[in-house]
Amino acid sequence: MQTPEEYEITERVATLFKQLKKQKGYTKKVISEKLGIGLTTLDDYLNGVSSFKVGTLLKVAQLCRVNIGDLMTGNGQFAAQLKESDADNCKAESTSKASDSER
Repeated sequence: MQTPEEYEITERVATLFKQLKKQKGYTKKVISEKLGIGLTTLDDYLNGVSSFKVGTLLKVAQLCRVNIGDLMTGNGQFAAQLKESDADNCKAESTSKASDSER
């Protein structure tokens, strides 16, 4: 089981992974391979069953190109990336709604 602080980190990591899936087409399997962990381990991390090891978090930061400190705190570069992602999601949703209304 994760502590509240660990859960917050897990939520930030999950957000970054969603971006990787969207931007680069990565699957969970590809992400787990790039991190050097098993798919079940990745699922355990993301589902809160176990906590990320520091070495794995370092690999996450490298893979997602964010500062490890920002990943841990949710500030700085991570916060900027999250805002960018939210803006992209809003654009995608409004484009989707516009094409739906044209039908």
